[in-house]
Amino acid sequence: MTDDIGRRFVLNTPIAAVMELLNEIARSPGDPSARFAVETAVSLIQPYAPHIAEELWQRLGHERLWEQPWPAADERYLRRETFELVIQVNGKVRDRVEVAADASEAELVARATESPKVRAQLDGKEIRQTIVVPRKLVNLVVG
Repeated sequence: MTDDIGRRFVLNTPIAAVMELLNEIARSPGDPSARFAVETAVSLIQPYAPHIAEELWQRLGHERLWEQPWPAADERYLRRETFELVIQVNGKVRDRVEVAADASEAELVARATESPKVRAQLDGKEIRQTIVVPRKLVNLVVG
């Protein structure tokens, strides 16, 4: 969010990120880290809705949000061991699987072709091209 606001001057993706955070909080409001997440969400909406953010900050028991430092992400918690690989056949999503974050392109393609949903789409067809977007998707072009 810091990069979106400070360098790219983008407004929609930071708001979407806050909405994702709020959805996660709503899924498990009893989580011990929920309070920290709510405080972070309030501080992140401050540039967009300063008056509402101040009101929410006070309701959380604090004073003067505008004097608080901007939240900084801790890189240790942003690293993931797995990610969701989207598998496409001719550009249409056919499956999604969790794979190791350090998987090679060959491993990603192998995982994609092993999927039963993808095998049904291949049905003996020849794979003409394989497009791999690291840490995102594998698209198998068949003909």
